[in-house]
Amino acid sequence: MSTENLTQWRLVQLKDDVVNAIRGYLHQSGAIESYYNKITQGTGSCESVPTAFILQNTKELSFLSQTDQLLMEQEVLDYNIDAVWTIGRSYRNEPRAGDGRHLSEFALLEYEKRNIGLEELLKIQSEILQVAIKIGMNSPIISNTQYKQLKTYLDKQLNTITYTQALELLKEQRITLEWGDDFDSEIEQELCKLCDGPVQVTHYPESIKFFNMYRSTRGDLQKAMSIEEYNEQRFTVECVDYLLPRAGETFGGSRREENYGTLVTKLRESRMFAQMVELRAKHHNTTITPKIKEDAWQPFDSYMELFNPIKHPGRRNVMRSGFGLGMGRLIQFILGVESVIVF
Repeated sequence: MSTENLTQWRLVQLKDDVVNAIRGYLHQSGAIESYYNKITQGTGSCESVPTAFILQNTKELSFLSQTDQLLMEQEVLDYNIDAVWTIGRSYRNEPRAGDGRHLSEFALLEYEKRNIGLEELLKIQSEILQVAIKIGMNSPIISNTQYKQLKTYLDKQLNTITYTQALELLKEQRITLEWGDDFDSEIEQELCKLCDGPVQVTHYPESIKFFNMYRSTRGDLQKAMSIEEYNEQRFTVECVDYLLPRAGETFGGSRREENYGTLVTKLRESRMFAQMVELRAKHHNTTITPKIKEDAWQPFDSYMELFNPIKHPGRRNVMRSGFGLGMGRLIQFILGVESVIVF
């Protein structure tokens, strides 16, 4: 076997070892591995609507899935399961694919659990990262320098800051962002540098995050608020992005919202839902009508009705949390290389 082939074989082995180590950790914790369809009419394509792959020659408007999150939540609630996890493909019609950070298709490990909040989710993510680091340190394709680097990460305590604290750290470096701005890859790497390694950033602005992340500010949600109004009041959600050196955001998770009224309002007013409506109007070569909006809502209906207090009064306070983990970026971090690994 040539040196190049041997290296590639060892990379395949590293991927297998990391997945199986995480599988063992999750199995031991009681999580059930489950599986989901990769063709969806909406719920699985909603993480990044502009990058959704639209399928041709299907009876209904259909997409290749980007996430199984809402389906996993539904299983947890409908079947009274403590925790589920899956590893599947995430498809992104990503214009930046090939830039070293983005791929059009990649392995996404997802996890959902009942009765945990953000703090326990941070702990689980940190433990999974430690599991992966230990596997990486035993791989023959890890250099001595990278071995020592991984060991320092393994020995470090859990590093956590809020989004607002992150802005303050950046400001000290004369990097000024407006409250409500999202972080790009350069900012993520700067934060890893300032925090001397992996860092979990929590409590991002509600205006830039997924509709079903748990609102930090409780109470009735005012309808028809603009993004500017959200940011002026500094509304945040109970979420976390785990930023890793070189790889950037590798885990993305949150506590999930359980209030039916909040979910309905946030979904209807979200940019994501507006984009789904626009796609359907374009697909049917028509203007946006109440029927088009109804069709766009339909794929989310079974998920939303999980929290309808009339149908399910006992679910008003079912705490849930979960995350998605990009495996290609995880392996990139372990190897200490500049580009995401095809996984």
